[in-house]
Amino acid sequence: MSSHRYEAVGDGNIGVETEVVAPAADAGSMNDESVGYETSIPIHPKILAPLSYIIPLISGLVIILLERRNTYVRLHAWQAVVLSLAVGVLSMLLFWVPLVPTLIHLASLVATAVCMFRAWKDADTLTFFKLGVVGDFAERQVLGSTVLPF
Repeated sequence: MSSHRYEAVGDGNIGVETEVVAPAADAGSMNDESVGYETSIPIHPKILAPLSYIIPLISGLVIILLERRNTYVRLHAWQAVVLSLAVGVLSMLLFWVPLVPTLIHLASLVATAVCMFRAWKDADTLTFFKLGVVGDFAERQVLGSTVLPF
């Protein structure tokens, strides 16, 4: 199992990135280009991380349950789950205000598109794009400072 080391950058505001540092390669695996890219699911992280945003809540949960090795993919899966839960709760709480649920869902659509693009684009450098509090919570789930059953 590979271990990744994260260094937080910034204060967790939207657009703040966290860089994933790949583990040091052994002398015997210097030609192995997959260091830091191993996944339990036989799909490259460049494809798997954006897939966690495709179907709100469901795809993220499936990836959280199936993916055990790649923390980059797990970070994006947790962020997708938390984002979809936050959108659902906000739109249910504010359903009585005209147009607010629609605006919440449009903002969620834009945030999801940006996260999918950044998950695809930053997979080569393993840089995690965080959405403020949502990204901070996802990072705590993957790195183990908050305990949930996943």
